[in-house]
Amino acid sequence: MILKSMRKISVFLSHFLMDYIQEVPQSLTDDESVLPQDLLCDFLLEKISLTHPLEANGVFDLFLNILELMSRWDSDFEVYEVAKKICNRCKMGMDLPPERCFGLIINAGTLREAMFEKFTFEKIIQVIRIDLKMPCDKEGCEKRNYVQRMIYKPPTVFTIALEWENNETEGEIFDTTSVLKTEIDINTIYQYKGDSAVTKYRLASMVCSHGNQYNCVAYEKKRWVRLVGSEEEVIGDWDGVLSKFRNLHIRPEILFFEN
Repeated sequence: MILKSMRKISVFLSHFLMDYIQEVPQSLTDDESVLPQDLLCDFLLEKISLTHPLEANGVFDLFLNILELMSRWDSDFEVYEVAKKICNRCKMGMDLPPERCFGLIINAGTLREAMFEKFTFEKIIQVIRIDLKMPCDKEGCEKRNYVQRMIYKPPTVFTIALEWENNETEGEIFDTTSVLKTEIDINTIYQYKGDSAVTKYRLASMVCSHGNQYNCVAYEKKRWVRLVGSEEEVIGDWDGVLSKFRNLHIRPEILFFEN
């Protein structure tokens, strides 16, 4: 389902078809019934490292593992975040070195807190990120301060992972997912210092847990669909997606937004 979700990202799909397939040994492509994505899946299943018990393999961790195996494409997903802090007590300022990551990890429960009732999705994420305080580096001070987070280059794909407790009620799932939006502006989440005028992103696909199974919910042909195993279910508009999440207790765990 991770791979199916990634294939709904247009830039990833085009890179995969143009780059990977050209390098597949001819012996593997003689059978025209073998689809390119099946070749990629077989390749990853052979190489990917799993921990035991299998339940310990987090979805986002598996996604990062896949990116490691496809390192020539991971630049589409990477974000270089710069943290800047000024101590309120001693006024010492510091710019930390750029930190490379592949998106944000957000606790799903924080999205439904009352204090965020009138905030947009990206504004909530901004506040959550700002609230991650860091201690002052000056010896003897060590006061914890809010941190400004900046990026200088927008990623092609912006990834948000949601961490769930797995015991949420139907109402809590709806309260959380109803905060999600299909379009975000990364200039709200970060202090963007680059020169690109394009800072808005559209939700392309999601990896979702459904009991002990996983689904892919994706936007294609101007409507939302849910992929369950080899079956495809047409959902329709975004309100239909939210209803599906609530009624079937489906939890979106990885969201892929495309620039």
